[in-house]
Amino acid sequence: MTGDLAWRRTLRSALLELALTTLMLFVVATTVRWLLGTIDPASGGWWNTPAARLLAVAPLSGYTVTAVMLSPWGKVTGGHINPAITLAMWRYGRTPGRDVAPFIAGQLVGSLLGIAAGRLVWGPVFASPAVDFAVIRPAPGWSWAAVALVETATMFVIVAVAGIGVSSRRLGPFTPWAVGTMIAAQIIAFGTLSGGIANPAREFGPTVFAGAPSLLPVYLLAPLLGSLAATVVINRMNRINRIGAAEQPGRHFSPCG
Repeated sequence: MTGDLAWRRTLRSALLELALTTLMLFVVATTVRWLLGTIDPASGGWWNTPAARLLAVAPLSGYTVTAVMLSPWGKVTGGHINPAITLAMWRYGRTPGRDVAPFIAGQLVGSLLGIAAGRLVWGPVFASPAVDFAVIRPAPGWSWAAVALVETATMFVIVAVAGIGVSSRRLGPFTPWAVGTMIAAQIIAFGTLSGGIANPAREFGPTVFAGAPSLLPVYLLAPLLGSLAATVVINRMNRINRIGAAEQPGRHFSPCG
């Protein structure tokens, strides 16, 4: 592929990542608007608790990512919609280095556009204190260090699971479902504590619109750190497996499992 054709492909893929991230953030915006913008906090009931709301948000958020990965557009780009995943797929050798910066730029712009679309479609209630542009905030008493630790750890697990999947021909078809399930699980586990994001693009647009940037560096950088750490571990495991396979007479190692 010539340089010009390669960059055209990169630009097209980055624009698809922008569109997919816009769609994801609009789905998030719509979910938060209807969960938080229509319920009277004084009405009571088990369905009107943070934990109950997470039971609705978690699978919708997680399997939206699965749907994006399985969509025709997602199959072109990988359906990352997350800068930490783009970084991981580059480290796993699945995404060219030239795609990393354009993909991440597209995802962050898509985050802004998705929240802008939410404000346009849902009107003033989307900017109300109850919804607040779908911005995520940790529970009272949670320090930036605690949030960083959880965000790093959850992204580590998600990227490790993804790495095991993309390294195996047998497990590869299940990877989108595994990733979606892991995202849903971490939202249920940590949504009322650290925020349960594990995606810098999920918080970027809401934070910009809400004007609440104090923890934005943590939500941007911690998932990237967790992603890089996971790729170091999984790549090392794959190298060990290749060496072990090469040392066994008559066995031919396939990187796809």
